Amino acid sequence: MIKLLLPGLLMMAGPAAPAADLSPSDPVLRTLLEGDAAEGMGNHGALLDTAQILTALGAKPADGQADLATQWTQEAHDHGVTDSGLGFRGRALGPAYRHGSLGAGGSMTVRQLFLAGQRAQISVAPARGAANLSMRVQGADGNTLCAKPIGGVQADCIWLPLFTDRYDIVIENGGAVPAAFYLVVR
Repeated sequence: MIKLLLPGLLMMAGPAAPAADLSPSDPVLRTLLEGDAAEGMGNHGALLDTAQILTALGAKPADGQADLATQWTQEAHDHGVTDSGLGFRGRALGPAYRHGSLGAGGSMTVRQLFLAGQRAQISVAPARGAANLSMRVQGADGNTLCAKPIGGVQADCIWLPLFTDRYDIVIENGGAVPAAFYLVVR
């Protein structure tokens, strides 16, 4: 009798709920992680697509960081990919991104100028399954504006500076293994 009822109950339950989207909501972070994944899988066609999307989003590398759009484009060309089906035009200004890696227990501080009266946003996403990362934003006076664990796909700190000033962005690895991440500053 149970064998007869089970198929009927399963049909009445309906389709399974779709899996939650595990991608960051920030388009630059999402593109950086997609490019990272494409590079890791050796999918050079997708790598060229993500390089062009990154350029179209107007994202630029932070000072001293590699230009991933250029690097990924070159890597795709080196592997015989000559054209992408994407046709985007970029903006002159846009967010800055940074790729970083921290050793176990390590931390990194980036100083960034933000303008008074303009929305400031810091977004961080763990790369390649990194865990135990956290971020903190501190004003020039040393007060913490935002402190969050970087869990899931993305963590954000958003505020409106009252004065034009430099802020410290601190990324910490509280884990026992190295952890990589992407940081986007808007």
